[in-house]
Amino acid sequence: MTAHFKLMRKIAMAVPVLLLAAACSNQNGASVRSTSPVPQALIAEMQAKGMARSAPILVRIYKKESELEIWKQTSSGRYALLKSYPVCRWSGQLGPKKSEGDRQVPEGFYAVSMSSLNPNSQYYLSFDIGYPNNFDRQLGRAGGNIMVHGSCSSRGCFAMTDKQVAEIYAVAREALQGGQASFQVQSLPFRMTPENMARNRRNPNIGFWQNLKEGTDNFEVTKQTVKVDVCKGRYVFNGNGGTQCGIAPANQSVAAAVYEKRRNDDAKITALIASGTKAVNYIYQDGGSNPVFAARAVDQSAVPGKDRPFSYSRVDVTEVALNDAGAPATEADANAAHRVTYAAAESLLYSEAAVARKPIKGAADPKAVAKRQEAVYARLMGSKLPAPIPQTPVAVAAAPVASSAPASQLVASAAPEGQPFYARWLGFAPTEQPAAPVTAIKVDPIQTGTVPDAKPKPGKAKTLTPGKPMMAAAALPAAQMAELPPAITNPPTEQPFYKRWLGLGGEQGATATN
Repeated sequence: MTAHFKLMRKIAMAVPVLLLAAACSNQNGASVRSTSPVPQALIAEMQAKGMARSAPILVRIYKKESELEIWKQTSSGRYALLKSYPVCRWSGQLGPKKSEGDRQVPEGFYAVSMSSLNPNSQYYLSFDIGYPNNFDRQLGRAGGNIMVHGSCSSRGCFAMTDKQVAEIYAVAREALQGGQASFQVQSLPFRMTPENMARNRRNPNIGFWQNLKEGTDNFEVTKQTVKVDVCKGRYVFNGNGGTQCGIAPANQSVAAAVYEKRRNDDAKITALIASGTKAVNYIYQDGGSNPVFAARAVDQSAVPGKDRPFSYSRVDVTEVALNDAGAPATEADANAAHRVTYAAAESLLYSEAAVARKPIKGAADPKAVAKRQEAVYARLMGSKLPAPIPQTPVAVAAAPVASSAPASQLVASAAPEGQPFYARWLGFAPTEQPAAPVTAIKVDPIQTGTVPDAKPKPGKAKTLTPGKPMMAAAALPAAQMAELPPAITNPPTEQPFYKRWLGLGGEQGATATN
């Protein structure tokens, strides 16, 4: 009887657990959230635009604008925009992903199949965009597991809110279950308009972006999924430009229409530049976010570079104006580029420390940050981090002599010219040197008329031009010498440059903690 009672009690305790497990899973083990239906409001939108619920889709994502678009095939066979979603968070900078752990979100053309969907994602729901593709592998790029997911937290992915990703996931699932083998994801740095191309014309990635624009031009002309090939390290879209690799255009009329669009866009870009559109570089501390999330609560305890699920953060982008050589256009732009690349380098180190579970203290070392900044600056600006130019030491000027000697005056040399701007915004100044011995010069009153030579000759005299004084060297009185500042014999130790232009003092700041 006792054994029977114990068995019944175990069964009773197990029933709630089994019911809870059933509520969270279906027969295939997938979470219930992955089988949530497409919202009725979105189905109504599909019907209004002539789209079947299971019709193929295409996804376009813009990093700078922080927007994700779902395009869906209509009854005409062409794609039309179904809905646009604000991206909650993406990490890194504008530009392609090249290596594992660089926090970059890839840019390019990718394919997502049913096997890429993850119903049990720890970030609510997700799908893998397909990085690296053939293009990335041909260039030796590394990394993987790049997702569109929920939780609004990114480490190399496109992060949405949970509600958004549930809707996106449902639309993708319906299309794939409806017979679409895979849907295309166009991951782009920004909307490929003439205005954006003109403004980003000096970016180190402009050649790659022009190649991506060929793909978006094909889509804009056809409103169809673009056929993607790779030829000698370049994308080939719809066969255009692939003759070197034996790839022929699929449709000559499409090729002609794409060429005409490109010609018109190039003319607009030329006109924009001629009208004064400045070249700029957009640099982030660590990725961007759609402005709609700026009003959300900010997690003030978040550590830069470390993921904090369900937290929102305001993201500012630094716009650096560039000259024709691609360098910062002004001193202010150079200063801004240095500040933000230092911050970006610091975020990378924090992130790497968090992922490797290493102490954050080491990532905060200014020397380590400054070292990483060199690589970050070179990647984002396309040039080496400017180094200060050694300056010629300047002697310390003597202080003015007190007015107690009306008959004498100290003649000082002109003040040295200002430091070059790159030395000033880096905070470099010549190391102070001991003051040179001061030689006092006694200035006699200006005389005009005739003055005898040192060895006068009868009947001859020299005439002085009015305003030119006769000067004779003389030593200052001891009282006046005592008023001069003492020579500097022990100059202060110079702070490292990264402390000076960041405004850090000699004392070590508090170390960051998790």
